[in-house]
Amino acid sequence: MKKIFLLSLFTFAFVVMHATIYRVGFKGLPVSGIDFGYNDFGTAQSIASPGDTIQVYQQLFTSSSSYGVYKPLHIMGYGHTLDVNTGHQVQHRTDSSSNWISITFSPGSAGALVEGLNLAQVVIQDSNITVRRCRFKAGKQTSVFNNCASGAPFIYPVPSWERIVINPVPWSGGGNINNCLIDGNYFDSWSTNGNIFVDNWVNAAYANNSLSINNLIVTNNYFNSVVNLSASIPGQVNGVFMNNIVNGKYQHLYNVAYWNGYVCTQGSFYNSSYAMGSTFDGFLIKNNIFNTDDTVTCPLIATNSIIQNNVFSTGITNACVGLGGNNNLYGVDMNTVFSAAWNNGYVLSDNQLALASGSPAAGAGILGNNTPTDCGVYGGETGLGYIKSGMPPVPSIYLLSTPGVNATSNPYQITISVKSNQ
Repeated sequence: MKKIFLLSLFTFAFVVMHATIYRVGFKGLPVSGIDFGYNDFGTAQSIASPGDTIQVYQQLFTSSSSYGVYKPLHIMGYGHTLDVNTGHQVQHRTDSSSNWISITFSPGSAGALVEGLNLAQVVIQDSNITVRRCRFKAGKQTSVFNNCASGAPFIYPVPSWERIVINPVPWSGGGNINNCLIDGNYFDSWSTNGNIFVDNWVNAAYANNSLSINNLIVTNNYFNSVVNLSASIPGQVNGVFMNNIVNGKYQHLYNVAYWNGYVCTQGSFYNSSYAMGSTFDGFLIKNNIFNTDDTVTCPLIATNSIIQNNVFSTGITNACVGLGGNNNLYGVDMNTVFSAAWNNGYVLSDNQLALASGSPAAGAGILGNNTPTDCGVYGGETGLGYIKSGMPPVPSIYLLSTPGVNATSNPYQITISVKSNQ
């Protein structure tokens, strides 16, 4: 029987260090030795030392960027969906697909962290990488056909590549990847491979069962599509998948548009490769919420995992099979799980993820110390969790009030409001 690693979540303690902060894309007056050319991440990285922070002023960018990270750096942005979740930053800018950033954590970057950015893709090729509080933004379009329920044209996601790829690279001196944390991110993308997936091509090409991905912690994320955390060779991937929301409702509209001939049938999809199944190898799967329009099959394939304390829209007759586990809820109406903002699963922003009063997901989860917690992104272990708009845990100015440029009052009163975003 396959070994399942019951992992310690407290490995991921974020250490505060006295390190230099470099700024990329800052539009103010430059400070010698601190600020670098517009969009010039490479220069900042070449000067930075391991453990330093690079602040990215992404909201001021006008073009996309690709960062190859080869040092253990802290890469920090200023949040996402600021136009939707007001009250987090003074400038409520709209996330753009034209200025997103792709990051590859190459061998040598072990210990690196990225947070608070609007990302296209992250490729992980080293251990001890943390991706938290980021948005993986995707495009959407309006159907020329009507929604079966409302009679209005529906919005559906455009298949895209906004995702996290876990990619052992034996030819680059890499190989095993250990102790990575994916925490508090928002994935509104849709990909046939999944929002997070293990690059099976590497394992298949090398047929090397010594390659492994160990202690992968995926927690408190929202997924508008599936995840695929298994390899072509069984037994190579293990970890914990907890307090996530996996919502297939939105992706179902793509199937309606392209594979079901604009027919809003429930149940099995026209093409099985576009079904809602997430795959897992040796994982502890708990405290999650799985929503799908497929009423026939289980939304996850995880026969070698422990499945416990999850909430499923799928009925009890389609109970998901694993090595063990209990206290799962099946056949739950998701409109009773979430607040009215849930909009029957058509989720376009993270302000739709709060549980409803009296939600069956409230207190349905379990912590490592065997005390109850909520299922979904706002429950879970201390120090891990979802922060709206992905605000990094540093002070931010969310309100700036002045009398105006022509004011003559004396004293001249300015109000600045700051919060910590912990």
